Amino acid sequence: MIADDRLREFLCAQDSAWLADELLTAARADPLLRARLDVAAGVDTADAYDERALRKRLQRAIEIHDFVDYGGAYSYFHQVDEALDAVEELIDGGFPQSAAKLAVYALELLEGNAGLIDESDGGLGSALGRAQEIHLDACSVAVTDPVALAELLVARALASDHEVFLTALPDYESVLGPTGVARYRELVERAWQALPPKKPREHGGRRFVITYLMEQLAERYGGADALIEVLARDVTSGYDMLRIANRLCADGRDDEALEWLGRGMAEFPPDSRLRTLAADCHVRAGRRAEAGELLWANFTDRPSLADYIALSDATAEQFPAWRARAVTLLRSRPAATERFTAMTYARPSGHSTLVEVLLWEGNDEAAWQAAVDGGCRDELWLRLARQRAATHPADAIPVLLAAADQSIGHKNRDSYRVAAGLLAEAGPLFARCDRQKDFRSHLAALRAAHRPKRALREELDRLKLP
Repeated sequence: MIADDRLREFLCAQDSAWLADELLTAARADPLLRARLDVAAGVDTADAYDERALRKRLQRAIEIHDFVDYGGAYSYFHQVDEALDAVEELIDGGFPQSAAKLAVYALELLEGNAGLIDESDGGLGSALGRAQEIHLDACSVAVTDPVALAELLVARALASDHEVFLTALPDYESVLGPTGVARYRELVERAWQALPPKKPREHGGRRFVITYLMEQLAERYGGADALIEVLARDVTSGYDMLRIANRLCADGRDDEALEWLGRGMAEFPPDSRLRTLAADCHVRAGRRAEAGELLWANFTDRPSLADYIALSDATAEQFPAWRARAVTLLRSRPAATERFTAMTYARPSGHSTLVEVLLWEGNDEAAWQAAVDGGCRDELWLRLARQRAATHPADAIPVLLAAADQSIGHKNRDSYRVAAGLLAEAGPLFARCDRQKDFRSHLAALRAAHRPKRALREELDRLKLP
């Protein structure tokens, strides 16, 4: 750049003694510059950079004595990031070994103080990730003992509560080399072999880390069979069977997957995921009847539109018979008589699934009748009313008015805006039914009943409602 060229020209013209004095003055305030000058002067690189100042800076930035709440978290992590910037600068400055050691120190400090800061915005995860990236970058250019590095990575992963170095491979593979990878595998396998048998519903953090590391090694260096051997050791639930079967399916080994899925369905409580994957295997083999039986079990356990669609897709031309059974089942569900009440979470859903199924099939008239006969969720009533408004405006009006009343009951500006929009939708429907007077009367009564609600009046006036 022009400014650099001018400065260089100026410096080249100065007396060497003056330049030396200026450099020494700058070096007293910049440990990295001092270290670089010492190296240039022939000082041993290993002893050239004094890490103490930067360690203290990391300590000041990261250590916490009182809880840092959400409001203070941004400033805290900004300060941490600036300290990590200084560590990262050591790599380009020629001191990657120091950068690697200080990155590990930063990780220790961050984990040690993790419980004293609000990390709702993910600041801790970002800081831990940044320190790990710096460590990897530093190790990639430093002269590193591969065995010591492997021992560090495994030890830190096993001790961490925040998944530090959990995914070290394959990123560190080229740095570790064959010797380091062998030591890494030896340590992980030893820890895995030392684990006691897994108990049902056991989810300990250390066990998760060891097992995850072992799974990564097995997948990377042994393939599917090695991974399945690892997974098979800790089978205590249907989900464990599912993981094995998924891996086999990924390799096109559906018959073996079905064996594991069959065991899972026989040995553990019903699990829709096992049935779904087994059905997929049967469909690929052309056994649609078997797939239908499995997916029917899913549907009867907890009827849903998604399960209905899955049953339809899997059984193909055989679906009409399954459809008849499904619709009969859905019609037998208890009806719901209430709609648009204040308490929605405890209200029965009625024939909601049947309504969804009929809408998915494009049978709007039957869907409306199903809602009339058995009730459904409020959002479905609104969807039905808006579709029905085109041909039966009189049917849609009561639904829109009831939804508006429910929104007004929430008593906030946003709900008033929703209510006003619903009333604005209802207005043209009243007109199509030659009931403009009824609409004006309804609005007059509503305004009178809610006279104290200024925000509601403003929302009604905004849409120019009577």
